[in-house]
Amino acid sequence: MKKTTLFIAFCLLANLFGCTNADKPKPAAVEDSSNNNVFSKEKILSPKPPPPGLSTSLPPQQSMLPPAPNNLKLEQGYFQAKDGVQLFYRMVGSGKDTIVFIHGGPGVGIHDGAMDIEILANKGYTFIEYDQRGCGRSELVRDSTKLTMDDYVEELEALRQHFKIQKLTPIGLSWGAAIVTNYVNRFPQMVRRLVFLSPMEPAAELDKRKESIDAALGETKTKQIDSLLTLMEKTTNDTIYRTLFVNYISIYLSAYVTEASHLARARGNDGEVSPLAIRNGNQPLWRWSGLSNQWDFRPMLKHISVPVLVIEGAKTNVPLNATKEYVRIIKNAKLVLVPNAGHQNWLDQPEEVLNALDKFFKSTFD
Repeated sequence: MKKTTLFIAFCLLANLFGCTNADKPKPAAVEDSSNNNVFSKEKILSPKPPPPGLSTSLPPQQSMLPPAPNNLKLEQGYFQAKDGVQLFYRMVGSGKDTIVFIHGGPGVGIHDGAMDIEILANKGYTFIEYDQRGCGRSELVRDSTKLTMDDYVEELEALRQHFKIQKLTPIGLSWGAAIVTNYVNRFPQMVRRLVFLSPMEPAAELDKRKESIDAALGETKTKQIDSLLTLMEKTTNDTIYRTLFVNYISIYLSAYVTEASHLARARGNDGEVSPLAIRNGNQPLWRWSGLSNQWDFRPMLKHISVPVLVIEGAKTNVPLNATKEYVRIIKNAKLVLVPNAGHQNWLDQPEEVLNALDKFFKSTFD
């Protein structure tokens, strides 16, 4: 696959999996003078140096993260994957039950829904989110041999061990659903229950998303997107690149909500991620694109025995037949279609989504 095609695939796929709007007010922040970075008021814990010989680097941070909702306890820092890659995490709240959010992508980060769903911590949970390898504030892995599904599964297990969680309760958003599916098949005894939030198609043959989204956007917006992608590919100026990227997102994601104005509800956004990290997000996507005609994890779904909740918007422009496959195959799965909501249902109907999650996590199962 040519580099041009792969780059376009990155922009299309990464944002299919739920990036957020950057055109909104920014929360107050203070500077962390130890590394000249800007974060929310809690000082970030420093990462360890990457091990010798590992083709990674930590991205420069030119942005801030929002404060914890309602002044809940907040910790931000790094944990180490099995192979030494440093992964950025954000932990909100101090409840007895811990929920782990696995963002979409590949190649995006916790701005992909995690900082919106972390408000769930208000209901008495500890909420942990993390940037997967190769993107966001985690080490920018450039070696594609370090970007396999096994690596993503291993880093989730490393998180479980780091925080001494006996059994995980994960929320897998879009691409994150693939990671969770592979994880629960490899470590079935380590999962208590799980949520697939607006999950990706479980098989390549079910992937009709691009056609559906293009139709929802219409010819004019599709041409605007194509022009922005071409300009993004050509520019080497980070400021211009960021502006083009934000403009691209504001157009493309209008197909993921019922009202474009709902995108402004997002607490995190791509525009606050360093341009280097956004560009490096190509690496995970390029690897996945090379395998994109091969994936089919439906056989794995048959082996999931824990309680499962699948959430999607009732008015999503993403074809629902693929989402319904999760419920058809998994014995203990329940589908919730959020009324008057699109693919980014947590922005269209935040209270309904948070209440559905809270009810599921507090339910008693035989």
